[in-house]
Amino acid sequence: MNTRRSLLLLPLAATAAGGLPVYAQSFPSQPVHIVVPFPPGGGTDALARAIQEPMQRALGGATVIIDNKGGGGGSIAHEFVAKQPADGHWMVVSANNLPLYPYIVAKLGFDAKTAFVPVGFIAKQESVLVGSADAPWADLKAIIAAAKAAPGAVQYGTAGLTTPMHLSAEQFAMLNGIKLTHVPFRGTGPLVTDLLGGHIKLGMSSITSVAAQIAAGKLKPYAMASLERSALAPTIPTFKELGAGHVDGTIVYTLLAPAGTPPAVVTKLNKALNDAVSTPEGKDDLKKRGFVAMGGTPQQLADWLKIQEAIWVPVLQAAGIKPE
Repeated sequence: MNTRRSLLLLPLAATAAGGLPVYAQSFPSQPVHIVVPFPPGGGTDALARAIQEPMQRALGGATVIIDNKGGGGGSIAHEFVAKQPADGHWMVVSANNLPLYPYIVAKLGFDAKTAFVPVGFIAKQESVLVGSADAPWADLKAIIAAAKAAPGAVQYGTAGLTTPMHLSAEQFAMLNGIKLTHVPFRGTGPLVTDLLGGHIKLGMSSITSVAAQIAAGKLKPYAMASLERSALAPTIPTFKELGAGHVDGTIVYTLLAPAGTPPAVVTKLNKALNDAVSTPEGKDDLKKRGFVAMGGTPQQLADWLKIQEAIWVPVLQAAGIKPE
């Protein structure tokens, strides 16, 4: 009888007065790593560093470390985090392309549907089609005409395969009956460097990464891949305004943790993330960097991830993109 009573009391012993399990209350017990799938200098890196200090405060002063692991359109970083301990001390900055990795990476080292648990939404931003200062096309119509005259001759760069920028560029091609040649880079930073140097003439980038160069006349803007004009660059028209169809390259940034991370720890991480992006100071800082703060629950993120495959797989198929 006493043994049975002791067993019944065990769950209560593991739960402190605050309602969270003891291990969740003691979390984090070591530095929390946020892995960025691209090199330093790009929009994703800027976003991670924007939430770094606010999340440290929200986690009671715990150390938050930003790790950059570029390559594979983000798949390398995702695989790395998927194989880390599921204790809440490892997360990856993800985006719209997570459900599409099986369609683009032949030997994917993780299951995109089961390898992670959602933590929450960070922020979103628009994409923009830009050209180098010496790009030969005067406007978007000229790009379309050149691509129709010589299918595949017009090349464009992005931060990597199946990134929202890549997908929106292929959506543009599909809607306008043209063929473009994609040149994937290891992140937005290297892409912008080559655009500024004229080594590549066209690129789809996050607006954050190129707004200053556009304003300085160092890059030529063609169209915003977004539902409406960007507050960061209000003079640039959208693809739809220019008669090129509904092209949406809005990048939605999220945080994911390895599958098996305890729900109570996920709850704590989600609260820290929401605290970081929901304050007036947090929203203003993100806005200055070209982002719109989001936030939300893990379930809302799970629901959003489920619909991305149906939206973008047809674009992959139209572009002839296959696992490699």
